[in-house]
Amino acid sequence: VLWGSTTFIFRDFGMFGYPLAYFHRESFWRGELPLWNPLSNCGLPFLAQWNTLTLYPGSLIYLLLPLSWSLSFFCLAHLFWGGLGMYVLAYRWTQHRLGAGLAGVIFAFNGLSLNALMWPNIEATLGWLPWVIWLGQRGWREGGRALVWAVLAGAMQMLAGGPEPILFTWLILLVLAGGDWLSGAADGARILLRFCLLGLLVALVCAAQLLPFQELLAHSQRDRH
Repeated sequence: VLWGSTTFIFRDFGMFGYPLAYFHRESFWRGELPLWNPLSNCGLPFLAQWNTLTLYPGSLIYLLLPLSWSLSFFCLAHLFWGGLGMYVLAYRWTQHRLGAGLAGVIFAFNGLSLNALMWPNIEATLGWLPWVIWLGQRGWREGGRALVWAVLAGAMQMLAGGPEPILFTWLILLVLAGGDWLSGAADGARILLRFCLLGLLVALVCAAQLLPFQELLAHSQRDRH
């Protein structure tokens, strides 16, 4: 797969992920922002789906390079990025390189991460998960430039468009912020302010993606259950 002699095709990769990337790439080279896909189900919202990676900067990998190779590489690159991020996060928490290396390998090669290779958006979201946790915790503890990096990492994950891993990430951040608050590691009011500011800034940076998604939900034919 890495050298381009074969490509992923199994299940949703071939039926969902690849067609989305193909339409996105065709629109990109026509100079169009793909708001609407007329080729599926008599027409579907495209950008508003959120899981189409339309505004995710990492999508340039498969937009600029040959698609049959680059979309598979996109998924594998985020698998590596997630493992590296978990190594950095675990080392920051434990100061133990062997343990951190083991954590990174387990995060990259567990069943969930490998199964997610069929969904480029989920793989990208998982790849950013440890980075958002590490930089987010630094952000509310240190503020300033650390908070800016936390916002950038959070926005990258948010634009990747995997709702479940994003929710899971922010639940972990909430627990960690609560732990810092209760332990007295830093001023409680400052932690709360920076945590809320982090969430607000990420939402503002990603508003062009999140607002259309909210409108799509409001007009969805699915009921509230």
